[in-house]
Amino acid sequence: MSLPSVPLDVSDRSNYWLAVLGWTVASWTTGGVAHAQVQEVDVRGSRAGDFVEIAREGDSLRELTDAASLVEPLPGVHVRRLGGDDSFSTMSIRGSSSNEVAVILAGVPLSGGADPSLDLSSLPLWPGAVARVHRTFAPASLGPGSLGGTLVIDPMRPTSPVATEAWVAAGSFGSRRLRVGSTLDIGSGARVAAAVSASRSDDDFTYLDPLASTAGRDVYAVRQNASHAAADALVSWSVPIHLANRDGALVVTTLWQGRHQGLPGTVLAPTPLAFLDSDRELGSAELTWSGGEGTWSARGWGKREGSHLRDESIIAGPGPTQADDAVAAVGGSLGWRRRWAQAAGMEIHLDGSSEHFAPGARVGASEPPDARRSSLGAAIDVEGSVRQSLTWSGAARLDSWFDGSRDETDRAQVLPTGHLGLEAQIDQFSAAAHAGQTARPPSFVELYGDRGSFVGNATLRPESAWTIDAGLRRSLRPLGMRVAAELVGFISWAQDLITFVPMGAYGREVATNIGRARVLGAEFNARAAAGPLELRVSYTGLSTQNEAACTAQIGPCERPPLPGRPSDDLVSDLVFRVDRWMARVGVDATSGLDADLTGHAPVPARVLVSAGARLDLGPGVRLSVDVRNLFDVRVGTYDGVLGPAHEPIGDSYAYPLPGRSFLATVRFLRPAEQTP
Repeated sequence: MSLPSVPLDVSDRSNYWLAVLGWTVASWTTGGVAHAQVQEVDVRGSRAGDFVEIAREGDSLRELTDAASLVEPLPGVHVRRLGGDDSFSTMSIRGSSSNEVAVILAGVPLSGGADPSLDLSSLPLWPGAVARVHRTFAPASLGPGSLGGTLVIDPMRPTSPVATEAWVAAGSFGSRRLRVGSTLDIGSGARVAAAVSASRSDDDFTYLDPLASTAGRDVYAVRQNASHAAADALVSWSVPIHLANRDGALVVTTLWQGRHQGLPGTVLAPTPLAFLDSDRELGSAELTWSGGEGTWSARGWGKREGSHLRDESIIAGPGPTQADDAVAAVGGSLGWRRRWAQAAGMEIHLDGSSEHFAPGARVGASEPPDARRSSLGAAIDVEGSVRQSLTWSGAARLDSWFDGSRDETDRAQVLPTGHLGLEAQIDQFSAAAHAGQTARPPSFVELYGDRGSFVGNATLRPESAWTIDAGLRRSLRPLGMRVAAELVGFISWAQDLITFVPMGAYGREVATNIGRARVLGAEFNARAAAGPLELRVSYTGLSTQNEAACTAQIGPCERPPLPGRPSDDLVSDLVFRVDRWMARVGVDATSGLDADLTGHAPVPARVLVSAGARLDLGPGVRLSVDVRNLFDVRVGTYDGVLGPAHEPIGDSYAYPLPGRSFLATVRFLRPAEQTP
């Protein structure tokens, strides 16, 4: 939920929740359709569909460095970083693993069989970018979902208001960042949006060295080989069309990315001479036109991702010293949607895709198997209302998969998923609830292994989960304050979770369907304002059980929690505004995080304080400064075998997080009347 900026206007309650809470979740290029004066149908306009959170690049109180920082404050979301801002980072939704989150950029699925766990730090940001996080359930028309939910990132649209915007930043650890975007009207109804972004950093922060430190004597070291340099470019254009006396629009989006990344390794086993070069190219074209009583759409897309690993160490590590891999995928969809007299709506989709993982030459390790996946899917989303106080919704998909690999057994399977939802207006409250099943097919490495540490299992069954969630929301004005809040509870039962378990005496692991798990949680999101003060709070609480494990040696079985899922995750900001100034203080707290499957390796809780200030110099110019980890917290106390032990803070023992850091930014905006 993207809660409204103050002041809050709740005079029209229905418009408030649709416009303010950002409940439009369809990923169509609606701006292009509206520009061509085509009937726009949105059957996903209420909480009856699913719980979704929206984050916009220009609305954040904090200065954003990457896609991970854009979604990090949202309820239900936990971002796991293996270092600074530009290090490998993944996201979890409602206690899911990172493999169980689908990621879509500009209508193109980025996660898939070859790379189910996407590195969020590799995703660029542009002015005007919007992220939507569907918690567990998602519209069926988006494509195959996953157990945890779906992250949808929409870049600049050519149908956005004509403007040019730039964001420049410099900060600690050699950080330099740039984002520039512009939207132009080139005549005859055609529009173009172009954007570039670039970043580089050393990320040479200091951390507590657990190998050099002794009892009573802490020794700090400088993180080595954590630098990065990245650049990307985006071009999107919209052209109005006329087909058989029907108005429509064609929207085309292209993206190129290049990145050079140092791989520092862990603090226990550093890799100072390992590097990863990666590139990503994607394109999509969507044609939308009115037809009869509804709207038709056709989309085609393609992507290619390449990675080039080099390790120049004299002493080889456990992995390859050279590896070149590529992933190529193409897909398309055909859809139709219609609304009947504002009482009901329907959206139907047929889609398909083909993905190919092509491993390159390996040095120091055997080559993993070549793998491919083809899929076909059918989706339907429906929504209706009763007496304007009760809205119902349903979504269902049927996906067929075909997986194959050289020298491996081919396999085919069918995967049904779906959910139902209700939203009701009860006095001053709005209540919503959903129930249904989600699922995820196994990835290539789980099916076929990597010819190294991981052994594949071609008989794996897809993971699946049944989930129920329910929530209340309300806006009110007590004592002159303006408050909007939402409270959601959920429970999920997962079956056939895929886990790598030890095999033999050589440190190898084999993928097996042994997992069962239960996740129980609550999400709270609120915003309150009074005079110059504003408070934003986002909290997620989790209670998880790995029902496939038992840790008790004597007595009844004790189910350990799932690793990597914090039981408490809080992000909050207190803001003070006066004239052209804004100042804020933020608190981020994480606790109840376990590092292993037994639940006997708790990561110490951490509370990090941040601060920031902004000054609007005049029309279109803003200066900002952000300070993260204000009190320079870098050490946590762990329960070691021989007593309390000092270790660097982090989401994992061997990957430290940085201490205090600064970021100064300048934002420029030239609106339409100032743009040539």
